[in-house]
Amino acid sequence: MKEQEVKKRHAIGSEQNSLDSDMETMKQWADESRQKEASKSTDSKQNTVEHKPISKKQKEAENKENEKKSVKTVGNASTPKKEASKSTSQSKSSSQSKLTKPQSTSTKKQRSTQSPVKHPKGAAKKPNYLLWVTIGVIAIPCLILLYIFLGSRENSSEPVEGSRFKNALDPKITEEDLKELESSLTFEGAEAVEINLKSATLRININAKDDLKQDAIQKLMNDAYAKVNEKLPVDKYFTNKKDGDKVVKMYDLEISAYNYIPKNEEEKKSQIHLSKVKNSSAEQPVDDVLSTPKDKQSAEEILNPDTSNPPTNDNKQQTEGE
Repeated sequence: MKEQEVKKRHAIGSEQNSLDSDMETMKQWADESRQKEASKSTDSKQNTVEHKPISKKQKEAENKENEKKSVKTVGNASTPKKEASKSTSQSKSSSQSKLTKPQSTSTKKQRSTQSPVKHPKGAAKKPNYLLWVTIGVIAIPCLILLYIFLGSRENSSEPVEGSRFKNALDPKITEEDLKELESSLTFEGAEAVEINLKSATLRININAKDDLKQDAIQKLMNDAYAKVNEKLPVDKYFTNKKDGDKVVKMYDLEISAYNYIPKNEEEKKSQIHLSKVKNSSAEQPVDDVLSTPKDKQSAEEILNPDTSNPPTNDNKQQTEGE
């Protein structure tokens, strides 16, 4: 490799020497042509003075001959220069092509990978408000539904606890109060007394003797009401109270007394069933006889309907017209 490089350098040096020699010869030829032209011009001037003036055609012919001579001299001098320049340019181009080939491939790859982005000159980017508005409109209800779903999923295993007696039943009836009241409800004409407290209602059921009449059963019921008023005052536990603008709801009281529970239709006729109700919103208790209907005709129609004459469309129209 070193020998080849040395040879190349010698060849380039010899080429440069030849070029220098060629340039010197060209200069000599150019000087000689100038001297000849100068001598000819002086001769022509003398001839013009001594002889007759030369015609235009002769001048043009002389000028053409001089131009041809100058072209020949320049062409002969430039031929070795062209050959030398060709050889040097070929050697340089071969060496440069080896070096520039990988660069050209890399530049091609870069050009292929880089896609040109065209932007109008001086055009400012405008924000797309419509896109953000649509995203917000879609995202808000989705987030609300997601929050509801996650909250219901977390609380699905927990029971829902609530009380409809908040800010009510003050003071409360305790288990001890119920036991004391039940022990005090003892009567000669009563076979059994049952007491319970459910849904803020104190219920007392008295099963009287079968042979007692309505007045005696009424007396048992009034005595029970009096005992309740002694242990649990009606104005305190069974009457609503006002606390400023609010109303504190209290307990209801129901007392029922009957001689027996009928087993057939015949026993229903002689049954006596009385009730005394004191609602917390009422000022006084209300007595009622549950075994005797207030309107016997309507009660008979409900309890013993007439099935021999079923209702028809005509009957329905008549009843509607009435």
